Amino acid sequence: MTDSADSILSKLTVSPQTIPEGKVAEHTVTSPTGEITSPLSRNPSLRSTRVSTSRPARIPNSRRSSRRSGSAAASASPAQAFLSSWTREGITAEPAPEPKPDDEGQAIGLNNEYILGREINKGGFGVIKEVHSIDETGTRVVRAVKIVRKPKSDKESGDSEKAQQDLEHEVSVWRHLDHRHILRLHAVYETEYATYCVMDLNVGGTLFDVVRKSRSSANDNGRRKGLEPKLAKGYAHQLACALRYLHEDIRVCHRDVKLENCLIDMSVPHAETEGGNLRLCDFGLADFMNSEVNIDDGSPRRFGSATSLKDHSQAMTSYVIGTLEYASPKGLSVTRKLFETAGDVWAFGVIVYALCTGELPFRHPMPSKTAELILRADWDDNALKQAATGSDAVIELVKGCLERDIDLRLTIGEALKSSWFEDCREGGQDGASDGWR
Repeated sequence: MTDSADSILSKLTVSPQTIPEGKVAEHTVTSPTGEITSPLSRNPSLRSTRVSTSRPARIPNSRRSSRRSGSAAASASPAQAFLSSWTREGITAEPAPEPKPDDEGQAIGLNNEYILGREINKGGFGVIKEVHSIDETGTRVVRAVKIVRKPKSDKESGDSEKAQQDLEHEVSVWRHLDHRHILRLHAVYETEYATYCVMDLNVGGTLFDVVRKSRSSANDNGRRKGLEPKLAKGYAHQLACALRYLHEDIRVCHRDVKLENCLIDMSVPHAETEGGNLRLCDFGLADFMNSEVNIDDGSPRRFGSATSLKDHSQAMTSYVIGTLEYASPKGLSVTRKLFETAGDVWAFGVIVYALCTGELPFRHPMPSKTAELILRADWDDNALKQAATGSDAVIELVKGCLERDIDLRLTIGEALKSSWFEDCREGGQDGASDGWR
C-alpha cells in the first residue's frame, strides 16, 4: 500500500523546468490514467475524473475553435440578438410618406418659381402659407399663398366643390383690383390637386386686433377704449380711399366690410407711431355692379300688422349676407344679394364708430336684439361725442353713414369730403391697374 502511494506521489511531482525565452509554459498535470487535466477545471478531483479513450486529449494552449466560435449568435447579448433580428427577419423602418403638393418645401408656379414655407393660418377648406421666390434683382421675396384643395372622393365633393366655386368667384373680382389699401393678388395657379392664390404677406394683425388692444389698455389711456383720435382718423381715411376706389373706379360692392377684413401692415416706416398701412381683403361676397343684371326692385319685405318687429328680427337673422353687426337695415330686410354700395357705407360708419369708441354701435348678446337695434338705427351718440372730444365733424360723418334712408345716406365720395379728413393726405397710387398681373 505504501509503495503504491509513493508511486502515485512520484508521478504527481513536477520537477523544476527552465522555460526557453519566447515559449509559453504549459501548466498541466498528468492524471494517473494518462489524461491531461487543467488546474482550472471545475472537477479537479481524481475520483470524479472520467476516462474516455474515444475523446482526444485537450491541449490548453492550442487555438480554440470551440463551440463558442461556431455558435456566436447563440451566445450574443439580448440587445445584440434583438437588433440583429430586424435584419434577419426583414423588418425595416417604414419609409417616409411622399410629400403632398402643398407641403412645406414644395414648389408651385408655371416655372416652379415659388417655394412653399410655413403655415400661417388654416380654415375649413383652405390654408394660408408663406411662399418664397426670387425677384429680377436676385432678392428673396416672401409672400403668402391661399391654398384650397380639390375633392379627392365623392364624400368630399360637396363642400370642396363649393369652396372651389367660392374661390373662383372671389378671384374673378380680386384679380382686377390694384390699390395700395387693398390686399394685392399677384398670381393664381390651378392644378389637379388644388388652387393656389399668391398674395401679399401681411406683417401685423387686423383692425379688429388694433381696437381690441386699445380696449385692453384703456386703464393706461385715461379709460379711453377707442384709438387715439389721430390714429382712428388715419385708419378711417385709408378704408374710405379703398372703398371709393371700389365703388367709383371699379364699380364693385364688397358686402363684408368689417374690422376683421381690414389688414394692418406694420412693416411700413413709422408704423408704431403713425399707424400701419390698411389693406382691405376678403372679396368672397364682392360683385360687380352691373345695371344690365335683372334683379328685383330691392324694396324691403312687407309684413302684416300682426307681425312684430321682434318676430321680424328673429326671422331675418338667418338670412344675413355678411356679418350681422355690420349689416344695414335694408340688408336685413331682403334675402338676396344687393347690387349697391350703400351697405358698404353703412358698414364704414360702424367701423368709424368702433375706432373712436372701442365699441360696436349695434351689439347685443341676442342676435335678434342686435337686428332690432339696426332696424331702428339705435346707437349711442353720447359715447361717440365723449370719444370725439368735441369734434362735431366725426359725429356728422357717422350720422351720415348710419342713415336709415338710402337716398339720404352719404356716398363714400361724400364721406371723404368730410371736414374730419381735412388734414389727411393720401399718397401713392389710387387707381386701377392696366390689367391682370
